[in-house]
Amino acid sequence: MPDGNRLLVPIDGSDHSLRALAHVIKRAASHRQLQIFVLNVQLPLPPSLYVTRSTIADHHKAKSKEDLARALRMLHRKAVKAEILVRVSEPGKTIAQVARQKHCGEIVLGSRGLGNLKSLILGSVTTKVIHAARVPVT
Repeated sequence: MPDGNRLLVPIDGSDHSLRALAHVIKRAASHRQLQIFVLNVQLPLPPSLYVTRSTIADHHKAKSKEDLARALRMLHRKAVKAEILVRVSEPGKTIAQVARQKHCGEIVLGSRGLGNLKSLILGSVTTKVIHAARVPVT
């Protein structure tokens, strides 16, 4: 059952995702019982004759470290604790899935703003999360 004190914040390294984290950090200042889960989702890459699974794993590790660096500094500066999670999968579905697994009562995420045409054709992660999530998405 979702717990309103458990928040999931997906971070992709963008300014938009960091603004979402800043919003949650402000909430945590007045609500000490919040449990924050920071999630970075890397898109899967298929192995090939020239790129090994090990090379791909190293890439995902380096990319997630890069994506999370500013978020970790923000949390550290404000002395806010969070559980850091990294997954390799399709972002929209994975964000909703992790929210269920961690019993989060809310997902707080930023939108990159693909624009109307690109969003219509490609779909956005935000739209996918809204449709897949069983809890409110801010």
